[in-house]
Amino acid sequence: MSSATGGGEDSGGQRPRQPGDVSGDTAISWPSSDDDEYDDDQFEDVVVAGAESDDAMPELGTVELTVGGGDDSRRKRRAVVTRRARAVRRSHHVAELISQLAAAQYMNHVCGTAEARARSLSLVPVYVVERVAAHLAPGGRGVRRDWAAADLHYFLGAFQALRVRQRRARAASLPLAPEFMRFVERRVATRPWHQAMLLACMLRALAFDARLCVGLRPPPLKLTVRESEEIERRYRDVSASDVSVSDVSVLDTSGLDTSVSDASASEPAGSPRKRATDVWGDASPRYWCEVYDQTRERWAPINAHTGAIERATQLGGAFAYIIALDGAGGVSDVTRRYARDYVNATFPQRLESVSERDSARAAGWWAQWLEPWQAAGDAREAAELARRAERSLMPRRIGDFARNPYYVLDRNLAHNEVVRPREPVGTVRGEPVFLRAHVHVLRSRMAWRRRGRVVGGDALPAKCVRARAATMRARQAAAAAEQAGHAPETELFGEWQTHAYCAPPVAGGRVPRNEYGRVDLFTRDMLPQGAAHVRDPDARRVCDALGIDCAPAVVAFEFRRGASTPVIDGVVVPSESLAVLEDALRAARQAAAAQKRADAETRALKHWRRLLVALRVRADVDASFAARSARPAGIAFARARAASSSP
Repeated sequence: MSSATGGGEDSGGQRPRQPGDVSGDTAISWPSSDDDEYDDDQFEDVVVAGAESDDAMPELGTVELTVGGGDDSRRKRRAVVTRRARAVRRSHHVAELISQLAAAQYMNHVCGTAEARARSLSLVPVYVVERVAAHLAPGGRGVRRDWAAADLHYFLGAFQALRVRQRRARAASLPLAPEFMRFVERRVATRPWHQAMLLACMLRALAFDARLCVGLRPPPLKLTVRESEEIERRYRDVSASDVSVSDVSVLDTSGLDTSVSDASASEPAGSPRKRATDVWGDASPRYWCEVYDQTRERWAPINAHTGAIERATQLGGAFAYIIALDGAGGVSDVTRRYARDYVNATFPQRLESVSERDSARAAGWWAQWLEPWQAAGDAREAAELARRAERSLMPRRIGDFARNPYYVLDRNLAHNEVVRPREPVGTVRGEPVFLRAHVHVLRSRMAWRRRGRVVGGDALPAKCVRARAATMRARQAAAAAEQAGHAPETELFGEWQTHAYCAPPVAGGRVPRNEYGRVDLFTRDMLPQGAAHVRDPDARRVCDALGIDCAPAVVAFEFRRGASTPVIDGVVVPSESLAVLEDALRAARQAAAAQKRADAETRALKHWRRLLVALRVRADVDASFAARSARPAGIAFARARAASSSP
């Protein structure tokens, strides 16, 4: 990795890549046939006894040759799940998850409309409304704490008295809002979310703090070999067509069987969801409500089909993602509250469980996606969910530690990971168990340099691993080292052995450079003191014209043609020359724009001149042929005959 400090000189003298460059074809030089290891002159002619002439050879008859060996020698390639298939399934997982989230948000929006609340409140008996209204706090700021639980049970008794029939709709005929209004009017639920929306509207209309909960069940991340082969077959079909396959998301996976196979695990045996009155069965997603119980200071889940308060694990124990939507449109991830075993059973089904080697953006993706709609809820709920996850039991099987978010074994560590401090929290089959929070990522000196940190001079490597040759020069050096009898190693260091990089300041109007005449600017903190970064592509040309000292800025490295090539993005100039450079760049842009307009006008005038000349020539030709066609045909024939008959 000697090319990591910002130079193209150690990569074969290649030109640094500018933003927007396209790599060309790679030229491969094949060895000449004159360098063969064996030559015909190295062999001697040997006389074999009994083979002096062709006539002396015995008759062998028919000879059969079997190529390939018998069945025992055949090796079949074991079918595995390919990386492309995993990427396609992750894309399908994310797309389904986003679609179900958007649908749930629209349902919550319909529940928040004034018409929906008014129509839902009209179904509540008058005595329930009067009782709840009598217990409202002064100013209508909420339900009084002493009466909240009693009023909730009183209302649920009235809700259970509503006769709501369930009937599966044959086809979608109306949009969601009109369809829900018709349900409120007729009280015939044709969709699994109707009763949950009705319950949420009623509770919010009665000033209860209620949230609509949705259990999302996207396609599972785990693939079978058969599904992987089907995805590969479809990928080949798409590759053979005219559709671009640069992105795996263009594959159509709608025909694959992505349903959860373990349907019996979705509900316990004694759950009210198994009653005959529920025609939806194991429909996915699933909808219910939860109300904040101020007496116990917790959220009470309510089954929308039975109107009863149930245990959280009975409603959402089988879903990988469970969201709660409040009346203000906020979205909260409450999976930890409803999961039976979040760490060992639910977490492996979520996108966060995908290792960084398979998907670098998987960690924290779901939390980042919910951040724009994050509910400004109570911090106590977040603490409660965190405690529920931490109270999960330590896995008993060694295989469950691989994706466990809290515990890890030494065998689960990557080659660039280390536990610090090594304080075991338990053992399993004699192996020490550590907290995953104590796992640190190790990097080489150049890797830390590209992150704006420098390894201390007296720091000893935390681990030494076999060097990974990524460039052609590194491969050659590794091969030479192996021939010498020692394998090349890479020293890895932890973040605690590094400190922030401090570039030398600008002195005398000159920008400090590295040994390759460039400035390493992998992070904004690496900018030298007294310098400025100008990302204009014409900055270097203008600096040379004005005599301003500048140095190319190396912002990243990329691997091309077997070499590490620096990516140049603008220049670094002294801060005192920044104003002059910006004025010159602005003037250069204006001059370039004026020149572009002048060139466009010149081309336009040239095209107009050519068009007018063509039109004039065409008019002259049309006029000439029109004058000839106006003459009578007989006069021309008579003149021609007279001219031919005259002596």
